[in-house]
Amino acid sequence: IQDKVKSNGKVVKQELKEREVVETQINSVKSWVQETKKYLGNPTIEIDARLEELQILLTEATNHRQNIEKVTEEQKNKYLGLYSILPSELSLQLAEVALDLGTIHDQIQDKVREVEQSKAMSQEFSRQIQKIAKDLTNILSKLRAKTDNLAQAKTDQKVLGEELDGCNLELMELDAAIQKFSEQNGQLGKPLAKKIGKLTELHQQTIRQAENRLSKLGQAASHLEEYNEMLEFILKWIEKAKVLVHGKITWNSAHQLREQYILHQTMLEESEEIHGNLEAMIEKLQYLASVYSTEKMFQQVAELGRESEGLRHMIKIRLQNLQDAAKDMKKFETELKNLQVALEQAQTTLTSPEVGRLSLKEQLSHRQHLLSEMESLKPKVHAVQICQSALRIPEDVVTSLPLCHAALHLQEEASRLQHTAIQQCNIMQACAAVLLMHQMHFLA
Repeated sequence: IQDKVKSNGKVVKQELKEREVVETQINSVKSWVQETKKYLGNPTIEIDARLEELQILLTEATNHRQNIEKVTEEQKNKYLGLYSILPSELSLQLAEVALDLGTIHDQIQDKVREVEQSKAMSQEFSRQIQKIAKDLTNILSKLRAKTDNLAQAKTDQKVLGEELDGCNLELMELDAAIQKFSEQNGQLGKPLAKKIGKLTELHQQTIRQAENRLSKLGQAASHLEEYNEMLEFILKWIEKAKVLVHGKITWNSAHQLREQYILHQTMLEESEEIHGNLEAMIEKLQYLASVYSTEKMFQQVAELGRESEGLRHMIKIRLQNLQDAAKDMKKFETELKNLQVALEQAQTTLTSPEVGRLSLKEQLSHRQHLLSEMESLKPKVHAVQICQSALRIPEDVVTSLPLCHAALHLQEEASRLQHTAIQQCNIMQACAAVLLMHQMHFLA
């Protein structure tokens, strides 16, 4: 009996020891289940890391279930070999932990699906945000693009406005959906809220750009019309100025020179508007620059400025030349007229029939007086020569001027009249001497 009692005591001790091992496993699993429940109820890590940990927990839950199932089977087989059944207390503990593991396994699976679904929704929201951002960026790029066709630009502006309204509607719907999503998914909602905030800023920026462009397009037509009017004025002036400065000057008379001077003066006065117009054109282009292609127009204004200034300089030079030439020509014409009048008077006196009715002595006295008067022609001839040599006109023109030919003719005429007067005086003196000899002979 003692041996039997002793043997049974060993069996009990062994049983208690094994039971303790099983209960330790059960308690360990229960602790894991409790910690896992706490974790599932209070996640604190980023979504991808959380999903990874959930997958690990799911694997651990499966392993724990398999281990508990194995322990249960081993315990059943063990007591079956002892021709007994699994103690109810142990059976209940194993059943409870198996049930807990099944529950937590399902909870982890649900949580995995929930996280994956949330992640998928977050990714979808991000995709929608990127799409709207891309649409807004394209609209903004088109709004910043410059045009060379205002009518087409206004049509395009209307289309862009409709597209912008569509983006606004999508943004409002997306913002509401993300706010609702963020209430249940705080960690995923925060970055989405930041993205939607930046998207809203981009939307507001695009709206401001659209409003600004619409305003600029509304006034661009009048600015462009005024620019073209000033451009037309300058181009016409340049065309007339080119004809003027490349035209030949007519040097024939002071009157013609004066008329050409007035024409140049008028062109110069007209050009006074050009500088102001060019500045106004630049102002118009600066306003148009945000919506209209003005690069070539700015270059055109600069070229017009240089060209018009060059023409103005040439006109000023020709104006001064015409003024000087007209002044010299007027003086030349005056001296030439004086010489002509003096010659006509001398010619009249020289050829007067009344002189022929005078006595020989009186005729001789008259001719001698005329010859002395003709000496006064020399200063007039000299004055004409000085004025001709002082003419501020091209040398190759002087020889072909009708006035210069007239001056040469008058100088020759003065010399001829003087020569004729001298001859007539000589003849009269000879006749007087012969007459005197006849008288003396008669008296003798």
